[in-house]
Amino acid sequence: MDLKINVEQPVAWGDMDAFGHVNNTVYLKYFESARVKYFDAIPELAGFHGNEIPVLANISCSYKKPVVYPDTLTMKVGVTSLGHASLKMSCEMISPKVGLAAIAECTIVLIDVKKGHSVRVPNEWRAAIEKIEEKTF
Repeated sequence: MDLKINVEQPVAWGDMDAFGHVNNTVYLKYFESARVKYFDAIPELAGFHGNEIPVLANISCSYKKPVVYPDTLTMKVGVTSLGHASLKMSCEMISPKVGLAAIAECTIVLIDVKKGHSVRVPNEWRAAIEKIEEKTF
C-alpha cells in the first residue's frame, strides 16, 4: 500500500499488558495518533477549527505480530478513498524488530457539530487530501 505520511511512535513500558506485549487497545491509540498527525500535515485540516470535524465512524484492526518494549514503530497512514461526506483511511504499523505488526482500516465521517449531522467534504479539504495523496478521488 502506498501510504503517504509516516509517523514515528515510541512504545512505552506502560503500553504493555500482563502478557508481556503491547495491549491490543493501545494499537488503536497508536492508530488514532497517526490519523491526527495525517490531518495535522494538511494546513487546511490542522486543528479542525470551525463547525465541521472528522469523526471516527468505524475501525477495524488486523493484528499480525506482537510488539514489545522497547521499540519505535513507523505508522504509515493515508486516505484510500474519499466520498461525499466520508473518507477511508488505512494505517500500517511497522516495527524494525518484527516487521508489519498490524493494519487498521477506518471510516471518517465529516460532522457539523452545531447541526449534529454529516456534511459534504469541503472542496478545499478534498483538494488538500488529493494533493498529499498525489491522486484524484
